[in-house]
Amino acid sequence: MERSSFRTSQRFQRDPPLPNVTEVNYIFKTKKSFLFQTDAIFTLATTSAARYVSNSSSDNTTRLDEALNGMIRHVADVDRAIRLSLRNVQLKEFLEYTPVILNASTTNIVTRSKFYRLLFSIAHHNIPIRRFMAGELRLLGAVFSCLKASLKEELGPQNMIDILRLLQVLSYEKNVPLEHWANELISFLMQEVIRDPEPEWMPYCIAILCNLASASKSACKRIKISTSYKKFSRQLMKLLQHNARIIVVSSLVLIGYLDEKVRDMVYCTENVHDTFMCTFNVLTIGDDECMMTRQIAADLLRRLVVSESTVSPGVPTLASTGKNVLNYGFFIGSIQQTARLLVTLDPRTEESSKIYDILLAFCSLQQLRGPVCQAIIRCQPTETQLTTPLMAIADTASLPSSKFGESNENASLKALKLLSYLLKECIEPQEQMPDIGIPRSQLIDLISSSLEGKSDHGENLADQIQKIQLGLRLAEVLSHDEQCRNSLLIVCTAQLCQQVAIWQFSKNPIVGYLTKQPKERTETLDPCWTSYGIGIILELCRLLAVLKDHSKVHKDQYWQLLKDERIIPFLAYGNSYGDPETVQQVFLTYSHCAQVPSFPNHILSEMVASCHSTTSTTLITTLSSQKETLDDKKRQESEDRVGSGEVFFVDERSSQKALDELLRKVTLEGMPLKDATTKEVAAAYERKIQMLQVREKELEAQIKVAARPTSSQLAQEIENNAKLRDLAQQCDSLRTQNTLLTEQISRSNLEVVQLKSEMTEIKQKGETIEQSLGMCITEKGNLRAQLNEVISNAERTAQASQLEISKLNASLAQNVARIELFLNENKELKREFEEKVVECEVLKEHLKLYEIRLADRERELKATQLEGERLKTDLEVARRNLQKLESMREAMLSLASGAPN
Repeated sequence: MERSSFRTSQRFQRDPPLPNVTEVNYIFKTKKSFLFQTDAIFTLATTSAARYVSNSSSDNTTRLDEALNGMIRHVADVDRAIRLSLRNVQLKEFLEYTPVILNASTTNIVTRSKFYRLLFSIAHHNIPIRRFMAGELRLLGAVFSCLKASLKEELGPQNMIDILRLLQVLSYEKNVPLEHWANELISFLMQEVIRDPEPEWMPYCIAILCNLASASKSACKRIKISTSYKKFSRQLMKLLQHNARIIVVSSLVLIGYLDEKVRDMVYCTENVHDTFMCTFNVLTIGDDECMMTRQIAADLLRRLVVSESTVSPGVPTLASTGKNVLNYGFFIGSIQQTARLLVTLDPRTEESSKIYDILLAFCSLQQLRGPVCQAIIRCQPTETQLTTPLMAIADTASLPSSKFGESNENASLKALKLLSYLLKECIEPQEQMPDIGIPRSQLIDLISSSLEGKSDHGENLADQIQKIQLGLRLAEVLSHDEQCRNSLLIVCTAQLCQQVAIWQFSKNPIVGYLTKQPKERTETLDPCWTSYGIGIILELCRLLAVLKDHSKVHKDQYWQLLKDERIIPFLAYGNSYGDPETVQQVFLTYSHCAQVPSFPNHILSEMVASCHSTTSTTLITTLSSQKETLDDKKRQESEDRVGSGEVFFVDERSSQKALDELLRKVTLEGMPLKDATTKEVAAAYERKIQMLQVREKELEAQIKVAARPTSSQLAQEIENNAKLRDLAQQCDSLRTQNTLLTEQISRSNLEVVQLKSEMTEIKQKGETIEQSLGMCITEKGNLRAQLNEVISNAERTAQASQLEISKLNASLAQNVARIELFLNENKELKREFEEKVVECEVLKEHLKLYEIRLADRERELKATQLEGERLKTDLEVARRNLQKLESMREAMLSLASGAPN
């Protein structure tokens, strides 16, 4: 098969990061210039398309073709294609004209070919616009009508490939509506797959079938009821051994959706090892013969390893086909080869985004997270790749969001999330980050840039909120490294943390939503505020919990955050509607909030109860509790919540049971609860004693009431007396334990005194450090003076350069004006030149005809020459024969003359 030329447009080198000082200005100027240029190009194209739709004259056709040429040149670069937006009214209006023009019978072949190239360039790299084309615009039907016209007019294989690759891109989306054309399209694709000999566009056909089957059960049914399904099913098994990787992986996907018997054979325990190996090879090697190979392979690999829990929807679990994936010898090496793709692939492409998706999907499983992260971390530089995947991930995470436009495939956010997993795996064992090739300063700058944007509006609000959440998560991971923690105290200041918290408390609609009555909650919440906004508060609490032990101002901010009642809606909503990771973070945050004596638990419980959650959950403070059994789930239990000096319970019966459980853990298991201090346990004992005393008084009252005791009452009294004796013994034992705890508190107070003396020594050392710091400040002042002098010199140089640049700009403007004048004067010349070009094409056609005729004449001349040569040979033979006859005649005459009469 001939190698397609469009594949080369996907190869890009990684852009070097811009300097921090000029990055904002550069992005602003570039974006402004891009928007102006795009508006101008699409305004012209929309006007030309509107004129063509109203009147498809040759003049309007020429104008439309010229506009299409300009658009094709503009979107040929992936960066420009990604930054296109449906917010551009001209672009959206132009796209709405597209199906009308493609379906029009007056549209010529050249114009349609230009549309194929343009729509493919946009849809291949801009996913939001691709979804608009496939879904709302319903462009597949119009493109399929062009395919039928191409078959009818026999326009050739290249035209077929241009149409089919556009269909392949559009059909990859899940929102494709299958209309009346679907059966005819599926029938055509199946016939092309089973055709013998194999056509060169067959890979595109099977890839389109793969996309349709993956997106729609209706498409699977239509394939199965086709008359050629049996032959097609047999052909799929043969195609598993094909040389083209796109055909192999598409066949694997189709078998999984269509043929149960073959699926059970291909994906069974004995053969799934080879299926995994094949899919990993396709993912890492790709297929230069056809596009979107890696996307299909990544989707298949994700389905083989990760599935959603049938018990808890949305919870990722290890799929049955992937249960033995860690035992495969090639798994770790395949993960490393997959991660190495992040070094070579352009992060703005969909291929790169799919690689991040599959790695994050693996990391979402607790069983695979450690091995996968360790495999990526252990990737070393090679002779061909000096950059490791870990460094490439950090570089991608540092890219600004403007590099990805409005696409929801923002690889920088995915890289930031994956980087947190990897760095946690590096730092957690030894509480120190090893040498992994990434400077700590780069990671600190990444966190600083992530926490910069805090706005409640803008084009990429979801990206902004998610970036802040992931930036806080990365900061919490790095805070366990001592060197990074010192820098984080400067970057993540207490004031910045306070601003982030206030921003969420004041702008996040969750606060107002949950403070209303359940019947009044009619508005729809923005998912970016509910999923990522909650994560911001939870991650901020975790970060402050680490930094509070190293900074007093962060400690103050930590307690201020826990005491703010506006945190309650975040905990309630996250506990009721969050994913497992969010719920876990909510429990952890609540364990911090439980340290505040006045924390309003009743408000939190009311908010959780008012949320319509699919599962009934109750907040608990003990994070080390084991999972409940099925019998325990049937009973409603209330865990005890330890406050300062008193224990609070929901009702007396549950409180008695919970308190007994608490004291059992302390007395029998020999260890205190994680969230309970010595003073709190003592308070629990006091509460137990009080409850026993109350019970004792109730029994005494019952005895006094019985004036004339009967036999049954006497028996009851005896039983009560026995209970009283038992209770008295329990009270004595509890008082003894209370005495022991009081002694422990006294010893603790002595330890506090010792700590205070140590703190005094530390303060003295701090004063010495402050004196050294004063000397450093003096030296800093001298350096600042020198720096100001250098800055003033640089400003003078910049002003001189600015004057020179102004002169050059004026000169450039004059030259541009001259060029525009020259172009206006030569418009007629250009038109005449185009006419001459047309005439030249006509003359070329005539010249070809004359060349054909000349070739015919040359063949006739050669035949005539051959005939002449043959006649010459015959004449020569006749001449020799004649000479012989002449000699014979002369001999005979001589004989006759010499004979006697």
